[in-house]
Amino acid sequence: MVRKIHAKQKRMEGSATHLRSIRGLSRNRAKRPRTFASEAAAKSWAEKNGIKKYELVNIKGEQRAEKKIKVVQL
Repeated sequence: MVRKIHAKQKRMEGSATHLRSIRGLSRNRAKRPRTFASEAAAKSWAEKNGIKKYELVNIKGEQRAEKKIKVVQL
């Protein structure tokens, strides 16, 4: 039988409350790309960081009204 983990311990470790154990510390996750809501913000960020050749890609897709733009370096 598995011992119950107290809620305070879960909060301190940052584990989800519906899990029966405390989350491990070795979660190797890939860095997510930097995204922007507008093309102007993406262009200014690229120029500020010294990126000369870049392309702006809408992650959400062309059919949707809202935009989520990432800078792809060429």
